[in-house]
Amino acid sequence: MEERLGVIFNEKDLLKTARTHDSYLNEPSGKGQESYERLEFLGDAVLRLVVSERLYLEVKGNEGELSRQRDELVKRESCTKAARKLGLWQHLLLSESERKRPPNPRILAEAYEAVIGAIYLDQGYESAGQFVNRTLESRSGT
Repeated sequence: MEERLGVIFNEKDLLKTARTHDSYLNEPSGKGQESYERLEFLGDAVLRLVVSERLYLEVKGNEGELSRQRDELVKRESCTKAARKLGLWQHLLLSESERKRPPNPRILAEAYEAVIGAIYLDQGYESAGQFVNRTLESRSGT
């Protein structure tokens, strides 16, 4: 998975947590694991900051225009698309029943944000920003 992400983690447990959906915690092999929810929370904030910074530096527009563009870039569909391109679904730890279903767009978007949070904690803002700028498609011309 690190190869797909283009990031080598110092703390491998962060990457494992970023891959762990809460449904997996009910599996025998998931006992004692932590789900990605807390990393998703952090990753969402980092994602919004990275995109805000990029728009501020590269787009001439007022606050309302910048906010609209940021909201478009960080919405669930954009994160899901990035997660699909990275092949995250194949690497997620999910319950057997969840694994049998088609890839869930909500879970993909959440996992993408969790990966951002994990990169931020492991390697800092610059590395997380590089990851976002490399993987999140831009619709604003940035």
